[in-house]
Amino acid sequence: MSLFKWKSSDKPVFPNIIEKFFGKKITDTVAKYEDVATVPSVNISDNQKSFEINIAVPGLKKKDIKIEVQDDCLVISSEKQYKNEEKSKNWVRKEYGYASFQRIFQLPENANPEKIKAKMKKGVLQITVGKSEQKANNALNIPVK
Repeated sequence: MSLFKWKSSDKPVFPNIIEKFFGKKITDTVAKYEDVATVPSVNISDNQKSFEINIAVPGLKKKDIKIEVQDDCLVISSEKQYKNEEKSKNWVRKEYGYASFQRIFQLPENANPEKIKAKMKKGVLQITVGKSEQKANNALNIPVK
């Protein structure tokens, strides 16, 4: 296997729809009219008694985030709108903005939806999904007759 360095002119150009699917900018050149969706980064860990999900949501507040369980899936979403208006003697400047995201995670069979807790701290949404009580592994010896 050989490695090579891309020259800026050799990089593949991806259509905007592919960038929106992956949720991040693939090329260095995006036109002003092209929007690139933002999808927050997620870390998931499987602990002995729970699953821990950490999602980077800087700039969002607790009221901006919605967490629900639908059809054995954990759905985390946010929708935020803002507007800013400045007035002076001869001018008015109005700015509007809108941002949203949605992340969906299939809950494993041993997840207990009744034991889901969430908290925010320093721009990180921390979700704990408790595990259901594991059934004891009852081994059976079956004699051969």
